[in-house]
Amino acid sequence: NKIYRQGIDAAKELEDGFPAKVEELFAYRGIIIGSVEFGYFSTAQQELIKQFVDRRGGGLLFLGGRNTLSDGGYTRSSFAEMLPVTLPDRRPTFHRDPATVSLTPIGMDSLITRLVEDPKKNGETWQKLPYLADYQEIGIPKPGAAVLVEADPGGRGKLPLLVTQNYGRGRV
Repeated sequence: NKIYRQGIDAAKELEDGFPAKVEELFAYRGIIIGSVEFGYFSTAQQELIKQFVDRRGGGLLFLGGRNTLSDGGYTRSSFAEMLPVTLPDRRPTFHRDPATVSLTPIGMDSLITRLVEDPKKNGETWQKLPYLADYQEIGIPKPGAAVLVEADPGGRGKLPLLVTQNYGRGRV
């Protein structure tokens, strides 16, 4: 139940919570939704977020967590059509198990996953990252989606971990 604001014009900006008007939300370039249940957002805010991506061309990042994606009720939400994956229709999908990560070939070329400028060194940097302490099953990538990073929890096969797709003028 916290809103982190970066690059704001005034300290009082968003002190009343998540924006409720187009002119308020469209002033931003991106939104990150962390471990928040779908019901946190009003119906009007849900529509506003969709319009932010579709019409404004904003970026929207959903972070996995115990209270989000399938575990947070997003499966049958209005956000489901925006997501670049079809979420699993079951719970729990959040696991407190170690998993290693690796870039996919598309991820090797993506600016989103670039930690260092040189592509070869970037791939080596990703290989040296420590394992994840937990991960979320995010489901099956939709046609047109790009899987950038995969998780390997060991013995279960690789699972998509970071997936992106255009939605209207924006990207999710």
